[in-house]
Amino acid sequence: MINFEGINDLNDSYILGILISMGIGLIIGLEREYDRLKGQGFAGIRTFPIVAILGFTLENLTDKFTVWLLIIGLAAFILFLALNPSYQKQEEYGQGLTTNLALIATFVLGAMVSAEYYRDAVATSVIIVTLLSLKTRFRSVISNITSEELFAFIKFSIIALLILPFLPNKNYGPNDLLNPFEIGSIVVIVSFLNFIGYFLVKYVGSKRGILLTAVLGGLISSTAVAWSYASRSEESPELSKKYAAGIVMASAIMFPRLALLVYIFNSSLLTYLALPFSLLTLICLVVSLILIQRDSKETDTNIKIGNPLNILSALGFGAIYIVILFAVFYSNQFFGESGLYYSALISGLADTDAITISMAKFSLDPEKLKTASSVIIAAVLSNMLVKLGISVFKGSKTTGKFVGYSFGAIIVVGVLFILINHV
Repeated sequence: MINFEGINDLNDSYILGILISMGIGLIIGLEREYDRLKGQGFAGIRTFPIVAILGFTLENLTDKFTVWLLIIGLAAFILFLALNPSYQKQEEYGQGLTTNLALIATFVLGAMVSAEYYRDAVATSVIIVTLLSLKTRFRSVISNITSEELFAFIKFSIIALLILPFLPNKNYGPNDLLNPFEIGSIVVIVSFLNFIGYFLVKYVGSKRGILLTAVLGGLISSTAVAWSYASRSEESPELSKKYAAGIVMASAIMFPRLALLVYIFNSSLLTYLALPFSLLTLICLVVSLILIQRDSKETDTNIKIGNPLNILSALGFGAIYIVILFAVFYSNQFFGESGLYYSALISGLADTDAITISMAKFSLDPEKLKTASSVIIAAVLSNMLVKLGISVFKGSKTTGKFVGYSFGAIIVVGVLFILINHV
C-alpha cells in the first residue's frame, strides 16, 4: 500500500522552503567552491546551503517568537564574518570580502524563502552567481578602460540620473513645443545608443573584420564609417570592394536604429515605415554580401570612434533637435508638406536621428502618419547622398562606383515610396 503521508510532507511549506533554500545555497556555493579549489575563498558548496537554511529557519521562527530573533541572528552572523580569521592576509582580503557579502546575501535569501518569496529569491541568486562568475571578464574589461571612457561613464550617469529627473516636465514656447524633460530624455536615449555602440566597436568589432566593424560602427554613425572606410580605400585600392561593402553595411544598420527610435516615440508610425525600412535594409545587406570576399590577409579595420560621450556633442544634438522641432512646426505652418520635406533634406545632411524623433512626435496625430513616414525617408535619402559624396570624393574610384550603385538603388526605392505614399 502506498504511503501518501510522505508525499504530503513534501508539499508542506516548511519542507518545501528548506529544499528551495538549500537549492539557492548550492547555486551560489558551487560557484564559490570553484574559486576555492583554485586556492581562493574560504566557503564553498557546504557552507552556503547551511547559511541559506539558517536564514530560512530564523525567519520561520519569528512567527512564534519575535522578529528580533532574525535581526539579532543576522547581526551576529555579520559580526562572525567580520571576525573570521580565514583571510587575514592582505592579498586574500578582497576575495574574503566578496565571499562574505555572498554569504550575507544567501542568509537574506533564505529568509525571503521563508516569507514565501520563492521566485524572487531564486532569481536574485541567479543574478548573484552571474556577477560572481563574471569576475575575470569584468577585470579584463576594466583593465582596458581608459580614463576618458571612465569619465564619460560618470558624465552619462550624472546626466541620466542626477540632471534629467529634475528637469521640469512642462511645455513652454510657441504652441508648447519645448518640454525640457522630453528634450533631456531624447538626448539621454541617443547618447545611450552611441555609448553602447562605442563599447561594442571597441571590445567586439575592433580588428575583427571589415563587415563586423561596419555593423557595430553603424550603431554609432554610419557617416563616420563612410568617412573612415573611404579614406582607407584610397590608401589600399585592392580592398576597395571590401570597404564599399563596409560602408553599405553600416548604412543597413541605420534603418533598424531609426526603427527603434520610432518605436520608442511613436510605435504607430513604425507600421508605415516597416516596409520601406525592410526593403532598404535588404538592399544594403544583399549588396554588401555580394561585394565582400573571403581574404586571409589581416586588415586593420579600426574606426576612429572618438569620445564615448562628448558633452558638447550631446548638447549639440539637443540644440539641433530643438531647431528641427521649430523648423518642422513653422515649415508646416507656412509651406505645408513641402516645407517638411525641405526641413528633412537639410537635417538629413547632418543627422537622421533628430528629424526621425521630431517626425515621430509630429505624427502623434494619426492623420499625419503617412506624411511623417515620407519625410523620414526623404531625410534618409539626403543622408545617403552625403555618404555617397564622401565615398566618391574621398575614396577610391572602385569604392565610389559600388557605393554609388548601392545607394542609387536605395534612392530610387525611397523616391518611389514617397511618390506612392502621395497617390
